[in-house]
Amino acid sequence: MTALAPAGPEAAALRAGAPPLSLRRALAGTGALVRLALRRDRVVLPVYVVVVLLMVAVTYSSVATVYGTQAERDDLAASMGANSAFLALLGPLEHTGSVASTTAWRVGLFMILVLGVLAVLTVVRHTRKEEETGRLELVRAARVGPLAPLATGVLVAAGMSVLTGALMAAMFVGQGADGASSVAFGLQFAALGLAGTGIGAVCAQVATSSRTANTIGVLLLVAGYALRGVADIEPSADWLHWVSPVGWVQEIDPFGANAVGPALLCLALFVVCVAVAARTSLGRDLGAGLVQPRPGPAGSASLTSPLAIARRLQLPGVASWALGVGAYCLLVGFLLDSVDDIAGSSPQMQQIIEQLGGAGALAQVFQVAIMGFVGIAAAAFAVTSVSRLHAEETSGRAELVLATGVSRPRYLSASVVMTVAGVVAVPLWSGLMMGLGHALVSGGWGSAFADAVGAGLVQVPAALVVAGLVLVLYGWWPRLVALGWGVVTLVLVVGQLGELLGLPQWVRDLSPFTHVPQVPLDPFALGPVLALTAVAAALFAVAYVGFGRRDVTGA
Repeated sequence: MTALAPAGPEAAALRAGAPPLSLRRALAGTGALVRLALRRDRVVLPVYVVVVLLMVAVTYSSVATVYGTQAERDDLAASMGANSAFLALLGPLEHTGSVASTTAWRVGLFMILVLGVLAVLTVVRHTRKEEETGRLELVRAARVGPLAPLATGVLVAAGMSVLTGALMAAMFVGQGADGASSVAFGLQFAALGLAGTGIGAVCAQVATSSRTANTIGVLLLVAGYALRGVADIEPSADWLHWVSPVGWVQEIDPFGANAVGPALLCLALFVVCVAVAARTSLGRDLGAGLVQPRPGPAGSASLTSPLAIARRLQLPGVASWALGVGAYCLLVGFLLDSVDDIAGSSPQMQQIIEQLGGAGALAQVFQVAIMGFVGIAAAAFAVTSVSRLHAEETSGRAELVLATGVSRPRYLSASVVMTVAGVVAVPLWSGLMMGLGHALVSGGWGSAFADAVGAGLVQVPAALVVAGLVLVLYGWWPRLVALGWGVVTLVLVVGQLGELLGLPQWVRDLSPFTHVPQVPLDPFALGPVLALTAVAAALFAVAYVGFGRRDVTGA
């Protein structure tokens, strides 16, 4: 049996005369932990996989409808495919021979990045998150090896990545696409998912908090995506494709070269990162990390209320969501003046934009469509905020706060205020960034900001309805909070994509975003905004009643 050379606590045991740590002992209990992880993620993991598959399937359907002929796809390559902004976002459109190849360009690279991010989040959730909450210490007290938790996170994330890649390839084959090219397309997803798994494993050893580990891992992948975009815009910087796994998977080139070599680079990165993470895990104390946080003050004159604590904990999350979505909207703002040039000569492109946003001037329709997705992002933030509230309860920290004499309504209100603040901040900042980009290009500072900010703020009541639904789950059935991601997926499909999918109107009306006024296409209507706000307020009230009646669970 291979022997490992442990450091830290394992080294101390070795010096005390304990037998060498074998690989079998180091991984003891992995099977049981994997089964436990799959049981805990029985909702989250299927939602991850289904959302990625569904987004690609919806795009395939829309491409087949709008760009079903070779001439239409050639027009697409001559318009959007040659635009610098779309080169940065999607890469070059080099293969227009089929609907499948065009779909791979239209949505592939972005959803591949999403899967890589989900892999990072999954690894960190089953490693550093468990360590941070103290649950891993209890698990390690049993007959569980020091590498079993890391192996569990890696196996779950890698399995999700490989399964998604296989299902993606099977879906394309089922649509009649070329078999080898379909496999190459699925291999892109599996390869970046494995790379993200390895990166997440290392980040979980570097940082002492799950939030920091997630941030580092996601930023590394996003930076690779951005560098790849620079390489696609500037031919002289083509070498930037080879500095990140995102660039590597692009070089697989499905429906073209179908190269396997770049996928092997991702596999090698996965193996190296997992080995580094394992060695680091054996060489540190439980709960420690390579980057130690600065100790806080012995006392604080500012953290004197539940709201102050909630603000301290959640404000970084609000800022990161607002800045991330806002950066995307800034780019969209630069594009608004060129929408007519990109789509004006393509009736198919006009049709797809109008299906997303409505009838009217294409620039305003495009603005309405993008702000609809920003509203979905605000609703997704609400899910993360309520999930954090649930984590505070399951970790036992909520009990400590409530034991000080803080009432339940006051405790819940602190997190509700931060959730509402984030739901408002994401569309507001996104509107400001979109207005800034548009104004810099068009010069119309007043109208650019008014249109963009108005289009963003009208999304707030609908996002608050989703927040209210998730708060109801937390207030009455806290274990079902993860279903909030299913709610976000549902409103995305039936609301934003319902027209593309040809869903009947009564189904689309189930999404609160269907009832949002289409500002600036249409005049602002106060009625729908007040109605959605009233529904959200009623849901919040139901959540307060549930939280006041049920038991508060501890660690």
